[in-house]
Amino acid sequence: MKAILLVRVSTKVQNYEAQTQDLIQYAKSKGYTEFKIIETKETGFANLEVKQGTNEMFKFYQDNPDYNTVFATELSRISRRQSVLHQIKEWFVKNKVQFYLKDTNYSLFDDNGNVSPAGDIMFTLYGFFAEQEMAQKKNRFKRSKELLMEQGYSIAGKTLFGYKKVMGELKKNTLSEDDFNADIVRTIYNWYLNGIENKVKNPSIKTITLECIKRGFPAYTHSKRNVNKLLKEEGYTGFKISNNKRKNPNYTGEKNEEKYIVTSFKIKYPQIIDRDTFDLVQKKLLSNNTNVEKSSKHTTLLAKLIKCNYCGSHFNANYRIVNGQNKSTYRCSSHSSAKPCGNTQTISMAMIDSAIWNLIKTDLELLAEQIKINDPDAAETNYKQHLEALLNKKDELQNEYDNELKSLEIIKKAKNANVGDFLLRFEQNTTKIDKELGKIDKEISKVKMLLNVQQKENNDVVNVISKNLDKIESSKELLKDYINLFVDYIRIELHNNKYTILNVVLKNYSKVEKYYFKNSNDYIQIDDAELEELNSILLDKSQTLSIKMYKSTKRFVPTGNNSMRIGRFSFPIPDMIREIQNVNKFPILKEVKRVEFSKLGVY
Repeated sequence: MKAILLVRVSTKVQNYEAQTQDLIQYAKSKGYTEFKIIETKETGFANLEVKQGTNEMFKFYQDNPDYNTVFATELSRISRRQSVLHQIKEWFVKNKVQFYLKDTNYSLFDDNGNVSPAGDIMFTLYGFFAEQEMAQKKNRFKRSKELLMEQGYSIAGKTLFGYKKVMGELKKNTLSEDDFNADIVRTIYNWYLNGIENKVKNPSIKTITLECIKRGFPAYTHSKRNVNKLLKEEGYTGFKISNNKRKNPNYTGEKNEEKYIVTSFKIKYPQIIDRDTFDLVQKKLLSNNTNVEKSSKHTTLLAKLIKCNYCGSHFNANYRIVNGQNKSTYRCSSHSSAKPCGNTQTISMAMIDSAIWNLIKTDLELLAEQIKINDPDAAETNYKQHLEALLNKKDELQNEYDNELKSLEIIKKAKNANVGDFLLRFEQNTTKIDKELGKIDKEISKVKMLLNVQQKENNDVVNVISKNLDKIESSKELLKDYINLFVDYIRIELHNNKYTILNVVLKNYSKVEKYYFKNSNDYIQIDDAELEELNSILLDKSQTLSIKMYKSTKRFVPTGNNSMRIGRFSFPIPDMIREIQNVNKFPILKEVKRVEFSKLGVY
């Protein structure tokens, strides 16, 4: 008699020999003498389409139908997932292939060639036990690991700067202070809070990094990124909660398996920084991280303004040029974090930037008045501050360049110095500095021009807007200034192929009917104000090259992909657009106005 022996192990370090020999002896005891042995090393959680051993069995049986019996040690060797096990069982039943399990002496068919109810139940139970056994093992391992890490043992991954791994009392690795590097950590925290001795009172991270290089601190501290991470590392206070994300080895594309595994552990460290010092550093880091767009390559008009409806985080800009066309978008900043919020939508940057600017342009008089209310010199002050920062940065880069030249002179005089390697590094560094200096010079020229325009035209704000719209709309810096003057935040309520609904909340409003206060004792009156604190925008994209825009001071509330509510009235969006002039039938539509939509030309 002939039979197929299915042998599976999970890892490469395991071997098949013992399992195979046991199965051969068991099959021989049942009277079988000829065997097809199928051995695989694969996870027990794979779905049926990718299970190599099982699919090899299917193919072999199709070509050799006289091998109509299959042996396995126990059910988990076939699979550890009940859904897959039942698929395989259905194949056995359909093809009348007998199935034996050695460890429990189980057979699928009885002596009459039937699957008895008891046999069916036992198969299901064995499958349940196989799945639960692994789940329990994982939970026990996780609990044990969590307990050890809370006690400061078995800490995996890279060792934090300032620590070293040693063998602890439990014969497991633990952490202790690396005295030299731990003192450097304390020094960097002290510099950031209190200044670098008498040299720099309020040093930036870059300044601290340069000081670390100058003093010969370890290479880890020669990177701004590492120094920034070091100042945010909670582990130095004695405990931290890890939030690690790794690929799930059992992920096969099915919905019941997560693509990534997120693990959170409480980890104990020897304390290097006290909690009060750490908290003070975090506050200072936060205060230095303003809403100003820091990118020198891009100016993002709606930076820090679009809020995610899923998690409340801000949308970030994703700049892309595809085949010479601008395809830049906004998307939630948490979409790829260790615990993503689930919002994977992107929205065209050019479209939403243009929509917000078109909204503001509906009321140029109010825009002019708001600039006056909110300090007509504010833009000038911002440009002056920006210019000062650029000049300071230019000085820093020039100092870097001078230091490179000094280092070159020192290395030339040193004996046994590897001048060749140094010259290569010198050329790379100075080339990089030259490029940065060139960019800064261009930026300084641009800011000086904008500052000059602002100083000349601040006296008549209405003329600045009405006579210089072209100038404003050709400068992302000016557009960003005006948009930030008005907009508090934006929420994307609906976004699909045909329609986009935005709710825009404006700031600096103290509104009573049509009165807008300058301060607590004075106010001006705007008789025909177009904008209010809340403005809803509907973009009709049915015709891609001819976007239609509608706005209302009554909230647009989506009720489906192609429908929405205004007040107590619900409309399919195409019907609302069609009926917009029919205010006798739907008085609420008096609140909806068509707005000219034109794309900004700054992309």
